[in-house]
Amino acid sequence: MIRDTLQKHYLGMNREFRYRGEEPGRLENFSDAVFALAITLLLISTTAPANFDQIKRFAWDIIPFCMCITLILLIWYQHFIFFFRYGIRNGKVLFLNTLFLIIVLFYVYPLKFLTKLIGLFPFAYLFGQDKIIEELVDLYRGTDMAYLMIIYGVGATAVFIVLMFMYRYALKKAAELQLNEIEIFDTRASMIANGLMGLIPFVAVVVAVIFRGQQLVGLYSGFIYMLYIPVMSFYGKSTNKKREKLLDSLTKVGEA
Repeated sequence: MIRDTLQKHYLGMNREFRYRGEEPGRLENFSDAVFALAITLLLISTTAPANFDQIKRFAWDIIPFCMCITLILLIWYQHFIFFFRYGIRNGKVLFLNTLFLIIVLFYVYPLKFLTKLIGLFPFAYLFGQDKIIEELVDLYRGTDMAYLMIIYGVGATAVFIVLMFMYRYALKKAAELQLNEIEIFDTRASMIANGLMGLIPFVAVVVAVIFRGQQLVGLYSGFIYMLYIPVMSFYGKSTNKKREKLLDSLTKVGEA
């Protein structure tokens, strides 16, 4: 399993952090099963292909499908890191985790529809499906696209906000968990990072609401998600610099 591999080799993890949840509990195993179900729901179709064109469409879906899998794995990784770091399994975390899983499963349905839209456009142009092009253009320019972007954005916002509250709860339990200064810094950084990850889709929702009557509302709202690259890159670099300074100061104090 991916969880076992990451735990065994500490891939991509901070060695300075004392991980308190190295042994996964039933809560984490159940959560992994829900993520596996979400990925399955993205891929499967309720009906068998009736002709070769439908098979070609399904094959072309691999590109947007990989994009969506990457997004789900990013969410899963944040969830994994939380339990691996803190190992908290009390009632508050159970409530937040249940809410988190409900949102993930809800999030899959509009995500799957969005996947189809992303995949059908290049398919239609490459294989000359004029009818599909006309239908997609009407859909992208219609008011339905605004509601799709709102639903999608609300789901994405909710996922990361719940993760933010989970890290906030761990920060409140710093004394009980015996978090040191660098662990508190990492916990606060993760809380803020998830808050930023939730803020961007919220802005996309606001844009979709403002421009919901316009033809290119889907383009306007979708463009907001491109902000993930500069915003998270800037935050990651600034956080790493602060973390290095903190480590240096702690090292000097330890040597004194």
